[in-house]
Amino acid sequence: MADNELAPKLYGYAKVQGTPTAYVMEYLDPCAWQTLHEFLKSDATAMDCTQLQEVVDSIIEKLESKNYVHGDLRNNNSSRRDREIRGPEGD
Repeated sequence: MADNELAPKLYGYAKVQGTPTAYVMEYLDPCAWQTLHEFLKSDATAMDCTQLQEVVDSIIEKLESKNYVHGDLRNNNSSRRDREIRGPEGD
């Protein structure tokens, strides 16, 4: 997904038995990005919501086409920048 700029780049991860996996990912500058949760609470119009749903549906289709499943697709772990959607973060 990062190749299509739909997710942060994954730089690496560490897996230690008995602990959660730690991921090192691209930093999304909060001055340039906002979570969909923040966007929907602030200034989203009905048209914005419709367009947002179309983009999210497209991202889900891309995930499914690669046989990926995202177990935590929520608006607080997906982000947008200037009408661009990026997410799901962390996967």
